[in-house]
Amino acid sequence: MRLGPIRRATALFVLVAGIWWALPAETGRAAVWAAPLPEPLTVTRPFDPPENPYGAGHRGVDLAGSPGQEVRAAGSGTVVYAGPLAGRGVISLQHQDGLRTTYEPVLSAVSAGVEVSLGQVIGTLEAGHAGCSASACLHWGLKRGEVYLDPMLLLHQGPVRLLPRYGAGGPGARLDPAVAMTAGPVVVCALASIPMLRRRRVRMAEAEARWPAPSGFQARG
Repeated sequence: MRLGPIRRATALFVLVAGIWWALPAETGRAAVWAAPLPEPLTVTRPFDPPENPYGAGHRGVDLAGSPGQEVRAAGSGTVVYAGPLAGRGVISLQHQDGLRTTYEPVLSAVSAGVEVSLGQVIGTLEAGHAGCSASACLHWGLKRGEVYLDPMLLLHQGPVRLLPRYGAGGPGARLDPAVAMTAGPVVVCALASIPMLRRRRVRMAEAEARWPAPSGFQARG
């Protein structure tokens, strides 16, 4: 039985969507992530990126904790910095896909160049973070290159596909992994249907050339 263009497009959509959802989760992930403090997390100050690279904003999230609490690596990676910076203890980890997480103020238990694993203790939380409403707060940051991102998206366990806010008028741009998973098959099928629609137009044009419509008859588009 021959399927019309619309039915073929629908069948193709179902097929691609099924394959897309059947893929192992790891194929869509750059890494596996975990919270640096025990969950449930209490965010005392959310991510608020600047309007431009030099503008005011909050380039990360503040998580409520307690002095001396263990701080853990949000993902496996390499310690690129661990030590005092501008009067506070800072740890910076380099991960896959150019992602980098930062933790402050933290008394470091690791040193630069060391490989760390997911959930490994990298230091202990210190008090004194500016603007903290709890006894201590961890400022947790995320960057890709020079672009600051919302680290809370890492906890969705999806690929980080974010756009910088610079030049935008709304809140920091975020792409929910669920949206990406839904949009993927739709985009693929939309592109795949283009050749079928073109072939249909060609066949219609050929049919009209072979059997011209009677005088006064207007073909439906």
